[in-house]
Amino acid sequence: MLNYKSILVVAYDLEKSQKALLDVENILKDNSVPYVVHGAHKNNSFDLVLVIGGDGSMLSAAKEFSSLDCPFLGVNLGKVGFMADLDYENLEVGLMEVLSGSNIVEEKETLECNYNGKKYTAYNEIVLHTQKSYKLMQFEVRVDGDFVYRKRADGLIISTSNGSTAYSLSAGGPIISPSVNAFVITSLNPLSLSARPLIISSKSKIEVALTKTPPETESYIIIDGNEEIKIEEDLKDFTVTKSKQSFRLLHPKDHDFFETCRDKLHWSLSK
Repeated sequence: MLNYKSILVVAYDLEKSQKALLDVENILKDNSVPYVVHGAHKNNSFDLVLVIGGDGSMLSAAKEFSSLDCPFLGVNLGKVGFMADLDYENLEVGLMEVLSGSNIVEEKETLECNYNGKKYTAYNEIVLHTQKSYKLMQFEVRVDGDFVYRKRADGLIISTSNGSTAYSLSAGGPIISPSVNAFVITSLNPLSLSARPLIISSKSKIEVALTKTPPETESYIIIDGNEEIKIEEDLKDFTVTKSKQSFRLLHPKDHDFFETCRDKLHWSLSK
């Protein structure tokens, strides 16, 4: 018996995912599973969004279809696969097991950025950055009203546990286990050898004030790497909190986060 019976199939990059899309469609047809491919759907009644691609595709789908209030499952065609982790080489068996309810449901926390009266949702991270990466900015950070620090740096990353394996990791931030409800604050190339990433409770309120910018250089708040909000000259403060919007992700029943870290980040190279 299937737990998921109305599926929206999403494949953004058809040049790379055409074969996988056909394979998924054939599996669903052979098993009499109702589905609709993104672009052909006319209703919002689905109980699963099946994304074909990599983690970037998963983020795009999460943003586009968050209003459906249903879980997401990813067929991994990318190089990393922390979010899209259904093995394409074992697609039919893995997919049907998940659709039958033999899976792990993971609730992902998201960030809410409040700037200039508008709210923005981030699944991975919120980044403060200048228009020119080689120009230092100065900012202050407060957590729950307490002053944390004033830094000169290229920018700042505020990341979810999900985003801790993305941009924040590249900037030297720690990896947060999905079971930990925490956010990471990481300065980008700070002008201080003692600067270290900071892990805080996801219940905290983070306040950021941009106190100094290079002349004739614009600064931006960047949401998940694909949405830019220009910081206005007379409004240089913003807040970040946990969003009420969550993101449910399905994993195969044998999913192991630390195994994914070993495989994707090349831990334990020596056996």
